Amino acid sequence: MSRIVVFAGPTISQEQICTLVPAAEVHPPVASGDLLRLSLAPGDLAAIIDGFYFQSGAVRHKEILALLKQGVHVWGAASMGAMRAAELAPLGMRGFGSIFNAYAQGELEGDDEVAVLHASDDMGSAGLTEALVNIRYACAHAVSEGIISPEDSNCIVGAALALPFFERSYPRILRAALRQGLSEQTSAAFQAFVRTHTPDLKYQDALELIQALTAPPQEPANVPGVLHETTFLRDWQIFGRGTSIDKNMRVSDADILTVSQLFSIDYPRFHYRMLVKALAEMARNSPAHELSAYYTEKTVQQNMGNDVLSPPEDPDFSLIEDLAADYIARQCNLNSQQELPASLAQWLRSDELGLPWKQQISLLGVRLWQEPRSHSWYKVIIDALRESTLFPALLKIVVQSRIFNDTLREQDHKFDLQHLSPAQIYTWVIERWSVKNGDMKFALLDRGFQNPHDLLERARSYYLYDKYIGVEALHYYPHV
Repeated sequence: MSRIVVFAGPTISQEQICTLVPAAEVHPPVASGDLLRLSLAPGDLAAIIDGFYFQSGAVRHKEILALLKQGVHVWGAASMGAMRAAELAPLGMRGFGSIFNAYAQGELEGDDEVAVLHASDDMGSAGLTEALVNIRYACAHAVSEGIISPEDSNCIVGAALALPFFERSYPRILRAALRQGLSEQTSAAFQAFVRTHTPDLKYQDALELIQALTAPPQEPANVPGVLHETTFLRDWQIFGRGTSIDKNMRVSDADILTVSQLFSIDYPRFHYRMLVKALAEMARNSPAHELSAYYTEKTVQQNMGNDVLSPPEDPDFSLIEDLAADYIARQCNLNSQQELPASLAQWLRSDELGLPWKQQISLLGVRLWQEPRSHSWYKVIIDALRESTLFPALLKIVVQSRIFNDTLREQDHKFDLQHLSPAQIYTWVIERWSVKNGDMKFALLDRGFQNPHDLLERARSYYLYDKYIGVEALHYYPHV
């Protein structure tokens, strides 16, 4: 049976969805990256009703297009789902309801038409403010019932428009409308009407979509057009993967990578060998590449299959290293008979300038890896980490550090990881890695960090846990 996944709250509750569609998997409002974490298959269906865009990044159009191209149906209604469906309907996303139609026809344009402030997931995502589309809908109904005049409706909607979406509650809107000339009597009558009738266009649209889920499509989605595989989409898909610990905790592969980079003593060696093998694989697949007699195809294929965790001094690895260096040299028009240009030499330590030329080039290829290439080093490393015997230990560090940080938050509601001193985190990392003076820029590159900011942002989650509990050093090459 195909999966049905629904992202909702506060527009419609999980209980209401599951009453109509018992098989539905209901998730909180969708945010960027959530669709790519689901591992959906052709024929599955993802329904978007609510989504974040203020508290966190909004679901990306490219994520939806990636699912559609995989044969996954994507439906939308009511809120974020209505906006994305209106934008992507020509490319295969299906929309439901009046709000979707209004966006599709250009009658609605602003994101704030459907935006509301709501409580957290553990509080049921209860709505704390009112959506502008619902305010317009309530006013229109009140006019048709003779409760308010069209002029009163314009006053109320105008007062709502003047407020940011996170302040649009009926009491606040009507107080503002009173200051603009709305009578006390009309305000009281409108409030009574809203309490009695609870006009909710978003809910009606969401219900229309949920009712349609009772008879989902039986075939995979077949959408027009070509999905352009950007490096951004590729990396989102890579980092969307992860490991579920229980229903309340999921560890992303990005977390596993970070812990490995921080706490493995020999991660730089592991990183180097993995990326050199990836460069050699690119060389083998390059149309312009011609293997010399020194690199027989049989020898290269045999060595490409070597276990990456074999001893670093493994003589067979030198063939792979040479092949990677040849590839980089061709790409950069480098000649072994000439000195490296200063623009490249600056990325080698002084002692590394004495290494054999091909080792220098391989090292530069790893440190200055260019993301626009068809290969992502993130995927290369993460795939290897998931197969490594260290994976359970990496997973444990992530889980325990999260529990530790959550405990600190429970004890002190003002605790915030973002308030940690960058200087202290940086000093901790230097000591942890035993970095010599002036070598930090090389240490960052050799561990796959883009820059100091990248390091600080990803290391702060583990700083206090290591400081007060301690993380034992990890080894990829314990026999060396």
